[in-house]
Amino acid sequence: MKIDITNQTNGVKAFLGGFSTEELGAKIEACQSGNCDCACDPALMQKIEEIELTCVEGGATITITGDVDAATLAPMMKECLLGEKQ
Repeated sequence: MKIDITNQTNGVKAFLGGFSTEELGAKIEACQSGNCDCACDPALMQKIEEIELTCVEGGATITITGDVDAATLAPMMKECLLGEKQ
């Protein structure tokens, strides 16, 4: 499984290799509702306007719109999605 996060205008785009969109959707919902078992920062979640999940070959892409950047989200996504503590 691999996560590749890049900055874009008004947010970030992440490619997540080896994940199913169902699995990711459940994890994203848990983070947004505050019911996740990882370090989802509620203040950071407030800055996110929209999360769009798309199924692609070999995994999924997540487009996150809001006042966020890859440097801030990468460690959180790795811990939440891969279970890796940074």
